[in-house]
Amino acid sequence: MIAVRGFAEDAVPQSLLAPGPHTRRSPSGVATVTREPTASAGTWLLSARGEFDGDTLPCPHGALRVVRAARAGRIALDLSGVTFGDSSFLQELIAARRRPGRLLLVAPLAGQIRRPLELTGTDRVLDLAENRHSAGLVCSPTAPAAPPGTSGRPPRPPGSAPRP
Repeated sequence: MIAVRGFAEDAVPQSLLAPGPHTRRSPSGVATVTREPTASAGTWLLSARGEFDGDTLPCPHGALRVVRAARAGRIALDLSGVTFGDSSFLQELIAARRRPGRLLLVAPLAGQIRRPLELTGTDRVLDLAENRHSAGLVCSPTAPAAPPGTSGRPPRPPGSAPRP
């Protein structure tokens, strides 16, 4: 692993609980996991981007290890930027679910991720949220915008007044 903003080579954070973004980057640079600020101290938001396979798996594994070491009660892993994940990535997600702390996967998921989750039944085992808003996460100014054509909010009940 390459040391990037707050993480040492061995995945031990240089400043474990420091606020602000912290990024782990795979040696090839095709995968990153970034810690983003949240409103709750007990919730860690990790945003994964890129392609995850056996070569890039140390990137999310190391980031999740750091979060566990910090004894986070809730781990939100935003997979909306993941363009590919092989079986080793799915195994890592299942293993992360079995460890302490509640793991919540945040969508929307690309077809290359959603399809393997559905085919293997993993989508029924892991906790999934449609987006950051439905996950109860306060979006920071640097958070990705809601998908085109959506507000990023859950649908309003029929007959209710529009939201401001």
